[in-house]
Amino acid sequence: MKQSSFFIMMRYKIFYAFALLLFPLFFSATTIPFEYIDGKIIINVDIKNKKHNFIFDTGALTIISSELKGSLDEKKSNVIFEATDANNSKSTMDLFSTNELKVADIKFKNINFSFADISWMESRACKKISGIFGANMMANKVWRLDFKTKTIVISDQSIKNSIEGISIPFTEANFTHSPEASFKIRNQNFNFLFDTGAGNGFTLDSNSYNLVKDNNFLTFEGLLSQSLSSVSKGERQFDVMEVEVNNTVLGKQIVDNSNDSRNLVGTRFMENYIVDLDFISKKIILNKTEKTPEYNSFGISFAPVENHLVIVNKLKIPQLSELNVGDKIIKVNNMDASKISLKSFCEIKTIMDNNQIIIIQNESGKEFRLEKKNILQYLN
Repeated sequence: MKQSSFFIMMRYKIFYAFALLLFPLFFSATTIPFEYIDGKIIINVDIKNKKHNFIFDTGALTIISSELKGSLDEKKSNVIFEATDANNSKSTMDLFSTNELKVADIKFKNINFSFADISWMESRACKKISGIFGANMMANKVWRLDFKTKTIVISDQSIKNSIEGISIPFTEANFTHSPEASFKIRNQNFNFLFDTGAGNGFTLDSNSYNLVKDNNFLTFEGLLSQSLSSVSKGERQFDVMEVEVNNTVLGKQIVDNSNDSRNLVGTRFMENYIVDLDFISKKIILNKTEKTPEYNSFGISFAPVENHLVIVNKLKIPQLSELNVGDKIIKVNNMDASKISLKSFCEIKTIMDNNQIIIIQNESGKEFRLEKKNILQYLN
């Protein structure tokens, strides 16, 4: 019995030491839940004991809704912040600082931010959005993103390199502190902004995309993206391409292009990993999961436009040739969509999120049966 107990204790000690080696992040750490909506990570931020929804965005400076002006004991700075959004549109903003932002048990001090009108974000998230939790709030901490459990683990201990994880060094953009890292696509090296505020995979500007594109790709047309100060419309091509980082092959990943964008790595790529954003040691660690790249879609997207439900984005494939960007939709399944409000639009969005098949009716009364598919199959 004594020998058996000894071996049990030794096995326990070995396991405990092994756990310490593999999971240093989880000691003295804070875990918070997040919602994952349309490729956006949404967390709760406390402002004077009131909870507010913020988008967790490594590609931005912290932004707070203009509606909250005067409620944060904010102090105006003499600095003017010149922002460049995901569509390469520039704008200037007054800069403020506050001590009134808190996440779980973590209180943030002297956080720089700007006020902006972000009301347009609410229709996409179907919930009140009060701000953007920017990269400047992530300094001196490690943020582990687990898309399966929809949790973020926050630690003040840097992560040691592991055999399993893919370690990627990053530099920080001036002022915003957004992480920038180098990836290789089809043997071409590109610098990317590692951006949790972007919902795609790897997005290249037009010049970069032309260096790696081939003749086999898919095309979306219509509204491509919306950001703080601009809207991007037109056509967007996407493909699957071999991606490499630090001499490690990541396999085929979703790559698309944008007419007026910086090179971005978005959540459609990140969601296939458990991602450690180490702002202490300035590295990103990709921990492998069983998930593989996919792009599930009905091939069209809707938006409320002047009280009508309108197709604003469409995949250009023969199966959708009778539907066009700008078409008004009057029925989704059995729900009347002839007059749309934010509430009814969110109900339609829920229908689309929870169903694999929908039946829509256009203004002329014609019905279309649409099936949600992994549209990467069209590239085969």
